[in-house]
Amino acid sequence: MPLNLVVQTAFLGDLLLSIPLLKRCKELWPDHKLALVCRQGLGDFLLKTQLVDQVFEIQKGNKESYRKIVEHLKTQEVNYVISPHQSVRTAFFCRQIQAKHKIGYKNFWSFFAYDSRIPRNSFLPDALRQMSLLQTVDKELESLLKDYRDQERPYAPQEYGRLSAPPAWASMSLRSTVLNNELFAELEKKFQLQGFKEGKAVLIFPGSVWATKRWTDEGFIKAGQALKAQGYVIYVMGGPGEEELAERVAAQIPDTVSLAGKTKIFESAQLIARAALLIGNDSASTHLASVCETPLIAVFGPTILEFGFRPWSAQSYVVQNEELACRPCGKHGHQVCPIKTHVCMKNISADEVLKSAGFILRPNNP
Repeated sequence: MPLNLVVQTAFLGDLLLSIPLLKRCKELWPDHKLALVCRQGLGDFLLKTQLVDQVFEIQKGNKESYRKIVEHLKTQEVNYVISPHQSVRTAFFCRQIQAKHKIGYKNFWSFFAYDSRIPRNSFLPDALRQMSLLQTVDKELESLLKDYRDQERPYAPQEYGRLSAPPAWASMSLRSTVLNNELFAELEKKFQLQGFKEGKAVLIFPGSVWATKRWTDEGFIKAGQALKAQGYVIYVMGGPGEEELAERVAAQIPDTVSLAGKTKIFESAQLIARAALLIGNDSASTHLASVCETPLIAVFGPTILEFGFRPWSAQSYVVQNEELACRPCGKHGHQVCPIKTHVCMKNISADEVLKSAGFILRPNNP
């Protein structure tokens, strides 16, 4: 059976934004296997959700992990290689793969790796930018993308910070697949979970790979305390390396525990899909909430929506300070605020987040 290969070796958030691209590949080539090259530890989620048939994981900085994949692929008939990841290392990797067609973004150096190079439209949200790589082989998609560019306003928050819904043809939802799994019962017993079946569980993700993209501890704590006082059960979560931060926040919210570092991605999705609300930063957690169609509040600081990495679901809300001249200070944020104030996050109060939360959690919320 022929194989199509998507190469996306970025962090988890960017990989999750590749889901609409992966879905479209499945639709275009239903008789082909779909494989994914991604970072170590991330592929299991997409295998468990049955979005891809095969995963190859690389270790960043380990040339041998790349070489082994290239050698393995020599035994398979590769039709398309599609790479939404922009790096010279990834381009060299794609160049070495034997395939009939190779598609990547157009820039001054990418000619040596891809035979089809697509301009990267800076206006489009990233989920659609990644899908746009298919437009030369998918004329319907090309038309849909043009209509979206002409008609939609993806970066204009409405009341309570709500963002416009993605079009149905570009959904990143895997909610039904996540919920159709018996794993939650095991997690329920393991962690003595409460509040999920009653619609009272609220998840707080205070972490981010980039320090300046993290809202303040005080903000998360006050929001958690207020929601706890309203009868919600609060869980503080995060990935490996975020345990200390999560425990620090959880300790200040009554009867709250930290699950940070204790769940794998698919296990986290089991909890997120059943939660009433997720509060996090411009990070992978809010993208995972989008995958699960869980209402979310994303606190934006050094980054802006116009970069394209907005949460991609109909229940996405953003809280940000739009009046600061220093925003944005970088595409990904920094480990230290460039002007040493971190005012973009410090000036966002818990009340602003709770205002959106109150709207989301209102009775009979559709």
